[in-house]
Amino acid sequence: MELEEERREKEQVRNRLQQQLQGRERQLQQAQQQGQERERHAREREQDLQRQLQEKERQLQQAQQQLQSRERESQESQQQLQRQVEGGQQKEQDLQRQLQEREQQLEEREREFQERERQLEEQIQVAESSWVVNRREITMTEVVLGKGGWGEVKVAGFRGLKVAAKCLYEVIISPYNIGTFSREMNIASKIRHPNLLQFIEATTEGNPIILTELMLTSLRKELESGGVAYPAILSISLDVACALNYLHLFKPHPILHRDVSSANVLLQYVGNSWRAKVSDYGTVSLQPLTKTSNPGNPVYSAPESPYPNQHSPAMDVFSYGVLLIEMVVCEFPDVGKRVAQIKAIKRLALKNLIERCLMQNYKDRPTMSDIIKELNESI
Repeated sequence: MELEEERREKEQVRNRLQQQLQGRERQLQQAQQQGQERERHAREREQDLQRQLQEKERQLQQAQQQLQSRERESQESQQQLQRQVEGGQQKEQDLQRQLQEREQQLEEREREFQERERQLEEQIQVAESSWVVNRREITMTEVVLGKGGWGEVKVAGFRGLKVAAKCLYEVIISPYNIGTFSREMNIASKIRHPNLLQFIEATTEGNPIILTELMLTSLRKELESGGVAYPAILSISLDVACALNYLHLFKPHPILHRDVSSANVLLQYVGNSWRAKVSDYGTVSLQPLTKTSNPGNPVYSAPESPYPNQHSPAMDVFSYGVLLIEMVVCEFPDVGKRVAQIKAIKRLALKNLIERCLMQNYKDRPTMSDIIKELNESI
């Protein structure tokens, strides 16, 4: 019985030990499973960290590349800026050198201008002495040939010859007008043409007087008293065209009359026909020196007259066209009637010439040389 009891106790002990062993084995299995699970998490964590490290390294490489690129760009910018600075310094030196050269050129031109001015003054003094006359040699009459804004023209005696004497009004005598009067004499003394009124002499003291050849009448007077025949119109037209052509081809610069009108076309009988001479150089101008706007009688003036920088020989061509209308229709110019007056002209060749002379754009008008050729060949 005791043995049986001891055996049962041992059996119970063995069972408890087996149960404990099984519990321990289960714990060990659980611990192994937990260890494996931790190892798996550790491996996954290590892989994540490895990926993050690789990504960081890749980002670092990109950042390094960007930094290197920016450094290169910065270096290039600095080099470019340096080149620009050096170029600017060189350009500044070049500009400074050019400025000095320009200043030297201006100084040289100033000296040349002063020398030319001195020579011109000497030439003017010499020229004036050739046409200046003592007013005591002039015997004025009371016969008045005409009056204008500048003065009046009378018949006078000079060294046994009857001449026309143009006297400046006292009320408009001023340094500027005297200068203009002197310019008129200087130009007139240089001009020699059979269709331009012959200048003779002039005075300078007191009221200046210009002496010219004496003509029988003016185109204005003849038109007011009944007009002239068509052959005379052609003859006068050709004479006026030749006179203006001479002025326009004057050297070294063209001379613009700027006051072409029937009052300034003087007539003289030669044989059985009228011959014309252009007079009155009161508004004549050398083209490069032209400054006065709206010269001459406005009914004869070209559209560009108010603009001195557009003044050219074409201004006289326009006035010449108005003069042709006046001779053909035998009426004083009237801008409002001009279109109707042109339509009334029967001779087509002459009408066409007039229309081209009156073109609004001065560049489209014929030259006086063209007009002379056309008058001789077609009209």
